[in-house]
Amino acid sequence: MELSKEELIEGIMLNIEMPRYVYHFEDIIDIDSVQALIDLLSNHEAVDLYFTTMGGRIDSMEVLLHFLNNHPDIRVYLTGHIMSAGTLLLTDFKGQIIITRSLEAILFHLGDRAVEGEFRKTLLNRKIMHKQLKKFNNKLLKKYTKLGITEKEIEIIRKGEDIVLYRKDFHRLRINNNK
Repeated sequence: MELSKEELIEGIMLNIEMPRYVYHFEDIIDIDSVQALIDLLSNHEAVDLYFTTMGGRIDSMEVLLHFLNNHPDIRVYLTGHIMSAGTLLLTDFKGQIIITRSLEAILFHLGDRAVEGEFRKTLLNRKIMHKQLKKFNNKLLKKYTKLGITEKEIEIIRKGEDIVLYRKDFHRLRINNNK
């Protein structure tokens, strides 16, 4: 059986491996930076995402995680510093995470929110919002424990302080177990 010209071209194209798209994200995690990243990466089938952040908004990070966890082929390379909301990559990303030799530190702490209603009345009930955030943080602490943060470090975080892990500590993190 002889193949047509179109079938030959299609067969050749299927055997050509497209290079992986490489992108370095270095920004605060907010609505604009996350949407820009999603818009950019959604055009690529295979992505190596180099990622460094000082943190940002949890709600925006959850949107990014939704995108990343539904992307067909993405690997995340941690570089520079991973802080605050960025640590959710370690706890909630279901794909492959690679710790690069340029990753300096990872900063963990509880989620927090800005104070609202100091100068004007608000309809938001602070007690309810506090209770919701406390529930979120308790779940976060369980994820941190599963990741490899020690009980002593968990207690420090629970008191409202930051914990910073450096290169010497990365070996104890249990990453890529979120599948």
